[in-house]
Amino acid sequence: MRLLFSVNNFGFLRNFEPALRLLAARGHQLHLVAERKDSVGGMRTIENLLAEHPDRITYGFAPKRKDDPWQAFAVQTRLCLDYWRYLEPRYDQSPSLRARAARQAPPLAAALPSWPLVGTRAGMRAVGALLDRAERLVPPGDTVERFLRDQRPDLILLTPLIYFGSTQVEYVRAARALGLRTVLGVGSWDHLTTKGLIHEMPDRVLVWNEMQKREAAELHGVSPDRVTVTGAQAYDHWFAQQPSSTREAFCAKVGIPADRPVLLYLCSSPFITPYEVGFVRSWIAAIRAASDPVLRRAAILVRPHPQNAAQWADFDATALDAVGIWPRAGANPVDRDARADYYDSMFHSHAVVGVNTSALIESGIVGRPVYTVLTTEFAGQQEGTLHFQHLKNVNGGLLTVAASLAEHVAQLAVAVAQPPDAARSRAFV
Repeated sequence: MRLLFSVNNFGFLRNFEPALRLLAARGHQLHLVAERKDSVGGMRTIENLLAEHPDRITYGFAPKRKDDPWQAFAVQTRLCLDYWRYLEPRYDQSPSLRARAARQAPPLAAALPSWPLVGTRAGMRAVGALLDRAERLVPPGDTVERFLRDQRPDLILLTPLIYFGSTQVEYVRAARALGLRTVLGVGSWDHLTTKGLIHEMPDRVLVWNEMQKREAAELHGVSPDRVTVTGAQAYDHWFAQQPSSTREAFCAKVGIPADRPVLLYLCSSPFITPYEVGFVRSWIAAIRAASDPVLRRAAILVRPHPQNAAQWADFDATALDAVGIWPRAGANPVDRDARADYYDSMFHSHAVVGVNTSALIESGIVGRPVYTVLTTEFAGQQEGTLHFQHLKNVNGGLLTVAASLAEHVAQLAVAVAQPPDAARSRAFV
C-alpha cells in the first residue's frame, strides 16, 4: 500500500515514528509531506527513518497554494471558527486558550463577540453556523488535487489537521473528490481541547484513549463509529527503554552530586509558561528553605523545554548549590542519543516536577512520581486547560497537586524519604 502522510511540519513525526517504522517494515511505501519547515529536530527524524528504510520512505514539502483563488478566504474563515469555539461555556474558565485563539483570528472576528445582540452566545452560534456552511463550500483547489493525482496514494494520513486556520483541510476535501480514504491521527494529548476545529471530517480518526474519543464527539462532532482507540503510540518506546548510564556517570555529566536524591524539574512550552525562570527560582528557594534536611540538600536538575530554552541562557547555576540546567539549549528527543539522555534524566530522578507538560506523562511511564504546584501566574494554563484535568483525574490521576509552595515542599519531603513509588504513575498510564 502507498501511504501519504501530511504533517504541519516534520517535528510532528516524533509522535508517529514507531508506527512509521512498523509500516515500512511491513512493506508499505510512505511519502512524508510537510506544510512548512520546523526548528525542533524534525529533519533528524526524517534522517533516522531514511537510514533504516531508504527504499520504503520518501519525503518532501507540500506544493505552495497561495495562487489558489479561495485559499486566503478559506484560512481566514477557519481562523474565525477556530476562535469562536472558545466562546462556548466549557471554556469560560480557560481565558488563556480563549485569548490565544482571539489573537490569531481576523480583527473583525475577534471584535464580533462584543457587539450587541450578535455577540451573544446564541448570536455567535448563528453567525458561526453560516460561516461554517460557507467554508464547507470552498473547493480544495487544483494544486492539491493535482498533487494527489501525481502521488497516487492508496491512503492519506494527516496530523494535526486542527491547528488554527489549518491548510491540511484541502487534503481531506480533495481526497474525497478523488475517492481516496483519509485518516486523522491525533498527535498529542491536548490537541482536541486546545487547538482548532476539524473542518472537514476524515474517514477515520485515531485517538489515544476513551477520553479523547469522547472529546472527538463532544468538541468536534465526530461520529463514534469513525473513531478508533489505538493507545498512545508516541510513548510505546519508553516502556522498553533502559538507562544508558549509571547514576554516578549521569550526575557527573549534568553537573550535580550523585550522593543525594535528585529532583527533576521539566519545563513547559512557551504557551504554558512564557517565562518560567522566575517561578523556578522561587521553587528552588523553597526547596532550599525546607525544614526537612534531606529535601533541603536534594540535587536539582532543570531541563529546559526545547522550544522555550533561550530564557535559560544567562541563568547561573554555579551560584546555587547542587543545581544543574541541562541541556542548556533544550533538546527534542528525536534521535537515539537525545532519547537516551532524556530517559536517563527521568530514570535517575527521585521525583519529577512541572507546571503542565506531556513530559510528566513520560515520567509516569518511567515510574517516577509526578508533582505540580498551582500558581496564580500560570493558572490559565493549568486549571484553565481541559488536558490538565486529565493529569489530575484520569485513572486516579497522575499528578500530586499542591495549592501552595509550602504544601508542595511538604509533599516532596515525603517523596525523598522513600524509594520512588511507581504504583500511582503506572495506574495512570
